[in-house]
Parts: sequence; C-alpha cells; structure tokens
Amino acid sequence: MTIDPIYISTKEDSKLIFQYDNFIFDCDGVIWLDETLIPKVLEFLNYLLSNNKNFIFVTNNSSKSRKEYVKKFQRLGINFVTNEMIFPTCYSAVLEVQRLQIPKNSKIWVFGEKGIEEELKLAGYIPVGGTDPKLDAEWNIDLPLMNVDSEVKAVIVGSTKKINYYRIASTLQYLLYNNESLPFIGTNIDKTYPAGKFILPAGGSCVNYMSFTSGREFIDVGKPSKDFLQIILDKTGFNKERTLMVGDTLYTDIKFGNDGKLGVDNKSSLLVLTGGTTLKDLDDAVRHSKDNSIIPSYCIESLTKLIELLE
Repeated sequence: MTIDPIYISTKEDSKLIFQYDNFIFDCDGVIWLDETLIPKVLEFLNYLLSNNKNFIFVTNNSSKSRKEYVKKFQRLGINFVTNEMIFPTCYSAVLEVQRLQIPKNSKIWVFGEKGIEEELKLAGYIPVGGTDPKLDAEWNIDLPLMNVDSEVKAVIVGSTKKINYYRIASTLQYLLYNNESLPFIGTNIDKTYPAGKFILPAGGSCVNYMSFTSGREFIDVGKPSKDFLQIILDKTGFNKERTLMVGDTLYTDIKFGNDGKLGVDNKSSLLVLTGGTTLKDLDDAVRHSKDNSIIPSYCIESLTKLIELLE
C-alpha cells in the first residue's frame, strides 16, 4: 500500500503541530548545517515554548558529548538547552554499556572521538583507544596497542575523522578477541550528513566498516533503534501518542518515528528538506520503496517555512 505524505504549504496545514505536545528533533540538517543555524529556528523553538510544547534533540553524531552540544547550541544563540534535552549516540552507547551490566571502572575500547570518551568517564568507565595520540603513529604491526588489553569489557565504534589503519587494525583485535565475546556497540548507521555545500561521510560508514571487517553484527544504539526510542521515552516521560519526530533522513529519522509508532493515528514523522533528503528523493521513495516505514507522515521545506506559516 502506498502512503502519501501530507505536504505542509498553508497556514491551515501548519496547525497540525497543535496535535502534538512533544517534539523530537534531529540536529544536522534540521536545526543547523554544520556551524550555521537554519534561519528562524530559534523563533520556532521559542514559539513551541510559548505554546507549552516540549522538545528534545536526538542526534546520531557520537563525536560530541552532551556538554559539547550545549556549548554548540549556545554558540548558535540557543541558550535554554540543557544536558537533559540532548541525546547524542555517544550517550546512548554508554547507556547500553550500563544496560549490559558492565561494572563501573571497567575499560571500554573506543573507535571514535572524545564525545564517547567524555560520556564514558562521566558514567564511571575508563575509555581506552579513541583519541589516544599513540594511535596516530605510522602503521607498524609491532605497535603496542595492537596487543589486546584483557581488562577491556566492550567495544564502542562511532564516527572519527582520525580514521587510519592502526585504529582499524587494533579495534579488529578486540572485536575478534576471545571468540568474539566482547559486546560490539555501534553508534549509528548513517551513511552521510550535510555540511554546507558538501555531503560528508557519517559515523555509519565507520561502524559498518568494522562490522564488515570483523564479520560481526553490532548493537545499534542510534536512530532508528526502537530500544533507543524507548530509552528516550522513559527518560523524558513523553506520551508516544502526543509526540512527533522531526528529521531530514528517511532511513534513520523518519523510520525512527514510524517504527516507534509515535503520534496520533500513527502520524509519526515530519520530514524537512534542509538536510540529506531532497523532494526528488522523497518522491522516488514514495513511488518505488516497498518499505513504508521510511515514508514521512508530513513534509515541509524547512522549520523556517513552518514558523513563517504559523506566525
């Protein structure tokens, strides 16, 4: 059965937001593009606050901790966002470590950046690997971090711009260690993300590389994981039927809302066209995809357009 999104183009259409009390926003491509705030996003968020709406931010980017995201919001002129309103996958990865009942003070091998390390430390764990400058060394099979530390209890793989052969090879040792017994936690499946005029590789390219190389499946703690959504709902107290997912990517953001059965009458998701999905991409998906879970309930040009219709 084909599902046609509702394209929001009039003031009357825009009133749909009043069906919802809670909003889950992706960040890249929805709130900002790299270091540039999308026009009128602050006005839109203030509009939601003035109408007693709740919102949080959920991103598959694992490179920044919640603390760093608060700083980014502040840099972009949004000063009311707190740690409790942000769910990056470096944080969800640590929640998964806790769910696996790995004791505090355990070592966790990290293929990724400081966001994962900071969240691990905050939760009482010891990150190893990650941004350790020893991993920047020119490749040599006799390098010391090729030897597995038997005290490591899990592996987290996320995005890193410092990807090199040493990081890949040392992480592989842990993923194969002791008959592949260490939990393999992957922060997301995103292939790319928008950055100004460019489309850049995202964390999913790192996670899936290590999955392919090791021949192992990973525990997915990013969108569209249903477990991730349930963690968010439990922590926020959001009523599923009064919650809308807003994102720019069909196979993560939109699927996240739809698979989670958010919203009134399963109207779960709103696609904005300021990020990784074009109108042509959406039209192609509507016409050709057999997976209805990636088709949004609603579509609009941008949050800029939505606030302009509401004002």
